[in-house]
Amino acid sequence: MGSSEGWSVLTTRDPEEGRAALQQAYRRLRLPRPEVSRFELSLAGTAYGPLTAQRLRLIGWDSTGANDSTGLLRIGCVTHGRFLARSHRTEVTGGPAFLFPSGPYAARWKDLGLNTLTVEAAFVEDHARALIGRTDFRLEFTGHHPLTETHRKYWQATAGHVVEHVMVNRVAAASPLLLEQSLRGLATAVLQTFPNSFLEHGEDPHPSAPVHPAALRRAIAYIETHLAEPIGLPEIAAAARLSPRGLQAAFRRHLGTTPMAYLRTVRIDAARRDLLAAASRGDTVAAVAARWGFAHPGRFSAAYRAQYGEAPGDTMRR
Repeated sequence: MGSSEGWSVLTTRDPEEGRAALQQAYRRLRLPRPEVSRFELSLAGTAYGPLTAQRLRLIGWDSTGANDSTGLLRIGCVTHGRFLARSHRTEVTGGPAFLFPSGPYAARWKDLGLNTLTVEAAFVEDHARALIGRTDFRLEFTGHHPLTETHRKYWQATAGHVVEHVMVNRVAAASPLLLEQSLRGLATAVLQTFPNSFLEHGEDPHPSAPVHPAALRRAIAYIETHLAEPIGLPEIAAAARLSPRGLQAAFRRHLGTTPMAYLRTVRIDAARRDLLAAASRGDTVAAVAARWGFAHPGRFSAAYRAQYGEAPGDTMRR
């Protein structure tokens, strides 16, 4: 077992060692003993909080197994070979993005390359409840593949960003704000990508209801007071005494933006103040970006330049 840029990595040609590693890595997985003349396995994993990312490359063992993903949402991407999962209710063919069956299922594979990202189902359901503003909401997925090709690309971009620039990034891992923000963004991507009861919930029944200016002032005051904390749409809406959808409608109508875009702008303002003081604090651009919720320095630089007309490094050198 070794490590590489935040990943724990195992490579082996020993079938029994590989079988044991798979059963340990994929919770509740049951596998037959491999009877093969050729066996190659590479398994990498990394985890943070309710998230686990794994990359599997398996050559020479075309087989079957059984698993139970009760309480988990596992999203897969088959990079080569074939993968098929069957439960008592559905059959799911692996592809570039697919949701594993919930509960017990049997799987069959051939010459497999498989990337998975697993999140606790309760975390995503709680996020959905907060977005809707209903504590009694029950999340149920009604399909296992993305709604459209655009949704697939959205999911893959979001998941790739979280894994590559947050979960295995030591600078990002030191920022509670960035980690919590990334978890929420990933949960939102799951909810928006795969067919589920959250999407069927419907819009705010009174989307055009007038919003008193005091509600917007409460929202803005909350954002400015809690800027360095992992806040999101539900917390801001609660402070404004509006529903999440009502808050979004109010920001669009009166400010021409969204609550999260406004929050992003104000955080870039805060990052500028830190960049101006960086020389005395010994900060780097990457550390300042991570502190204010930006895992990818390039994206931070682009957003910063769009807002201020100069690169973060230019500000730091003043």
